[in-house]
Amino acid sequence: MELARAWFRAGRLAVPQELSELLSSSPRLELLEFERAVPELVTGLPERGEGRNHDLWLLGRTPQEQVTVCVEAKADEPFGDKSIGEYLRYALQRRTNGETTRAPERIEALFRMVDTASPSLMETPWAEIPYQLLTAICGTAIQARSDQSRLAVLVVHVFETNSTEEEKLDINHQAFTRFVELITGTPQADVEVGRLYGPARIGSVKCLVGKTEIREQANRR
Repeated sequence: MELARAWFRAGRLAVPQELSELLSSSPRLELLEFERAVPELVTGLPERGEGRNHDLWLLGRTPQEQVTVCVEAKADEPFGDKSIGEYLRYALQRRTNGETTRAPERIEALFRMVDTASPSLMETPWAEIPYQLLTAICGTAIQARSDQSRLAVLVVHVFETNSTEEEKLDINHQAFTRFVELITGTPQADVEVGRLYGPARIGSVKCLVGKTEIREQANRR
């Protein structure tokens, strides 16, 4: 709801200022103009199962290239309820219990999009990263490839209100900075809100990633 309201703050459709400022932090996005936008767009992921649900998909263009931007909107809810390692163990246990699932193969395929060198997911820091962030960056790259965009951008758009809890926001921020460090090599302590990092190659697509925040009044029904 807060994301939808942010695009109509002035009573008309307009890019939220904090998002515009985040995107302008990359010289590669200079003069970016959006051509299309779809909320709740679903991108198929490897193997059978639920796709990646982007809170907002945007297709834009600079004078040099087409750009796909996918937005994950957050208040203070976590990036899912499992880390990548926890989800893999859960999926393998389901298989041991006789369930038919391709979730372990999906997790491995997504992991290989971000790490082609490590022999085992469980032996890397990726095991502790929230699974939702893995599907977010991979889903963004897959969607960009489908769009035939030369560049992808994953944005985490955080809405702080009088109903959000600072401790939960801090936990999410730490998870995000660890994720950016693994994706781009930027030291976790140097990851700032309002700045894009990368590009990093995710599968066959170059991706930027960043986070923006805004303090707003909670919507009251």
